[in-house]
Amino acid sequence: MQSGVENAIRELEKETKKLREAISMLRSFRNSYQNGGRQPRKSMLSAAARRRISEAARRRWAALRANSKK
Repeated sequence: MQSGVENAIRELEKETKKLREAISMLRSFRNSYQNGGRQPRKSMLSAAARRRISEAARRRWAALRANSKK
């Protein structure tokens, strides 16, 4: 009976070690996000909307360059 209890204690100690390691890993992930390691944000614009914005910016820059040459 004593060996059964000892085996149970050893198994529980192994599980405790695994849980402590998992908790430590999760804490390090949490700390990295709290310290500015943010995940990149997904773009909320469609490809067509990005294209329209890009074309409008090109037109604005072209107009500025044309006006500066005058």
